[in-house]
Amino acid sequence: MNIFSKQKPDITNGNIKKTLIKLSAPIIVAMLLHTAFNIIDAIFLGRLSSDALAAITITFPIIFFIIAIGSGVRIGATSFIARLIGAKKIDEARQAASHSILIAIILTITSVIIGFLFIEDIFILMGADANIITLATDYIHIIFYGIVVMYLSFILNGILHGEGDMRTPMKGMMLAVIINIILDPILIFGLGPVPSLGIQGAALATIFSRTIGLIYIINHFVKRKNIVTPVVRGFIYTPKTLKNIIRVGLPASLVNVSMSFSFIIVTSFVAAFGAEAIAAFGAAVRIEMIGALPSMAMASAIVTMAGQNAGVKKYCRVEDTVKSAIKMLSIFMIIVAAILIAFPEMFMRLFTEDPEVISIGATYLRIVPLGFIFVAIGSSITSAFQGIGKGIPPLIFQITRLFIVGIPLAYYLAFIAGWGVKGIWWSFVIASLVTAIIATIWFWKEIKGKEKEK
Repeated sequence: MNIFSKQKPDITNGNIKKTLIKLSAPIIVAMLLHTAFNIIDAIFLGRLSSDALAAITITFPIIFFIIAIGSGVRIGATSFIARLIGAKKIDEARQAASHSILIAIILTITSVIIGFLFIEDIFILMGADANIITLATDYIHIIFYGIVVMYLSFILNGILHGEGDMRTPMKGMMLAVIINIILDPILIFGLGPVPSLGIQGAALATIFSRTIGLIYIINHFVKRKNIVTPVVRGFIYTPKTLKNIIRVGLPASLVNVSMSFSFIIVTSFVAAFGAEAIAAFGAAVRIEMIGALPSMAMASAIVTMAGQNAGVKKYCRVEDTVKSAIKMLSIFMIIVAAILIAFPEMFMRLFTEDPEVISIGATYLRIVPLGFIFVAIGSSITSAFQGIGKGIPPLIFQITRLFIVGIPLAYYLAFIAGWGVKGIWWSFVIASLVTAIIATIWFWKEIKGKEKEK
């Protein structure tokens, strides 16, 4: 099986395991490349100064907030378009694609206004010192100028995912990352006539390279190489279509936004232990994200598979899809966790030579990967719910993981029980375990109910 071949898999009839792998493989590459944006910036800025690394770390929740909103709408679009394709309603799928782009435009305007008004206040609440706030503000302002590129990329990729095309988004991201790798050192440190722009150079490199990637995706649609091309002249605004996208997209966005807010809160907890702890946290999270990429990629594939199979009411295939995903991910995540736990200092040295930062980050990488399997279970089930058009259960899972269990436990273990920063790391593992148990029970009941309805 050529997992990167142009031929699209038979999502509603083909072998589930092979289809999952074929859909997930390009997404893993795309997500790895997406993570490379943050990692490349962090590596170069870490060489610039510890303050620059800390600055980009405190911008991470804001960047994640942007990604949360965009990916939420992407999931809503993917889910609805996949269900329409499964039901052979291609014209309706094209209208849904156009409605998704309309949402992206509205989100861009809203995000820019809110971002410029409140960004410095958010950084102050996170407990960073004045110098770090100045650097972080310089970086994030440029990102806001290019936010439309990010939102449109999410939506167009979501449309392609809905029909099972994972290769085109991967190629667009690959092009963007190559350009980012070239521009980062030039704009950050300066080269020839190009002056050293520091942290602002990293932001400019990111936005410019993402723009090139978006142009590649747009060109794909213009040449009509896909099934679902957004309607322009024949666009008909339909509240019902918008509602169907938002019904999954809004809870999905809130799932991700809640993670952003919780990250801000947790970062403020970490900040109580010093700038070194913030820098270590930022670097370790980026390393962890690489290890979690297969889980996130499989989750995106599950949305597509669950959506198209729900469109033809094959809920037994939705159940089997989740089971296959969990089995494959469990094996992989055990291997990744073992590597991170065995060599944490080696990975931390990619970002910094500061011994204190390395020590704190290594502790994170010895503890947090213990919960990788629970994260895989939770993300697989969450995506299945989103695929079949159920957006509320995933939101409840997230609220439970972050605000009912995670944050209160992090505060208790770190400051009351006296575990320090290790208590924050352990809260991540415990919260993921609790959520995985709740999600599993809820999902099996939901699927059995759907099968009885048939």
